[in-house]
Amino acid sequence: MLQSIYENTGEAEVKKMLLAGYYGFGNLGDEAILEMTLKQIFEITDRENITVLSGNKITTSKRYNVNTIDRYNVLSILNALKSADVLIFGGGSLLQDVTSKRSIYYYLFLIRLAKLMNNKVVMLSQGIGPLISEKSINAVQNTLSLVDYITVRDKHSKEFLEALGVDEKKIFLSTDPVIDIRKDDSFEYEKQSVRKVCFSLRNWKDSDVSVKISKVAERLIDDGIECHFIPFYYKEDLQLIAQVEEILGSKAVYYKERLSTGDAFDIIKTMDVMVGVRLHSLIFAAAANVPIVAVSYDQKVDHFVNSVNMKIACTIDNIDENIIYDEIIEKMKNESEEKAMLLKSVEELRELTNINYKILKEITNG
Repeated sequence: MLQSIYENTGEAEVKKMLLAGYYGFGNLGDEAILEMTLKQIFEITDRENITVLSGNKITTSKRYNVNTIDRYNVLSILNALKSADVLIFGGGSLLQDVTSKRSIYYYLFLIRLAKLMNNKVVMLSQGIGPLISEKSINAVQNTLSLVDYITVRDKHSKEFLEALGVDEKKIFLSTDPVIDIRKDDSFEYEKQSVRKVCFSLRNWKDSDVSVKISKVAERLIDDGIECHFIPFYYKEDLQLIAQVEEILGSKAVYYKERLSTGDAFDIIKTMDVMVGVRLHSLIFAAAANVPIVAVSYDQKVDHFVNSVNMKIACTIDNIDENIIYDEIIEKMKNESEEKAMLLKSVEELRELTNINYKILKEITNG
């Protein structure tokens, strides 16, 4: 499989691509996935051959200069699939039923619709699960047999799909494409006079995350360390930042504006440590060679942290302020070693993104 990448030297027919994911909702992680997926696709084909399904088609079109359609407009989707050759899912945890019971069926519906319209279907850098309901498991099992290629962002997702009976010849191990963000940047800086820690939080059930993390920040501030709070999913995270500000007042730095992926990266790259609940805050930091302290709310956080040969500090429903504080201080004390180990792990992960490019090339040439 994938041999035609190397064998096909003739002129390839131009393929039309429809790109699907959780795009256009202001979640920086998903926007970064779209950005990095488009970057690979643009190396293969022209932007006029790509259409993106978006929750905010105007914003997405302006930001990436691509054709867009409303992800909820079934007629528009049908028309797009009529003229498309390939439906591509660009990454993320699309096939899970924890944060939403409905979204999984939206994506499975798209797969079935695409196959009815004789499109190839490619799923890139997927994190599979958690799948709680037996109904969801059966639906995924039955629908993924129709998919042409699936790359997964961690070995656990690969093992899960294989256990479901998905043809292992279709499954390839990749990683989250955001690990490649700004990979050509230089991250060598002059030593800062003040140490800085960035926090990216999210709410989860009754975890009381803002109160507990504020206690960690208070100790750091007492040590003379600056604490910064950044929103990754604006409409949800801003409320948490407001709660932290009520506790800490003007002692910390708060980013309350809507940030682009570039804005967020530029903030994170100047930090000494990133404390992240949101997965892509940790991936941004790893890509910028900023040591991470992870608070896990989902298996995807554990899987990413394991992939860079680290361990989570604690889970969100059992936040231990002392452990988080101690880990931050430890990362700062051993800065050189931490950065060297992280860089090595990230370089290894970046090699895995090549399979996505190869499959995109295969589909385009095929």
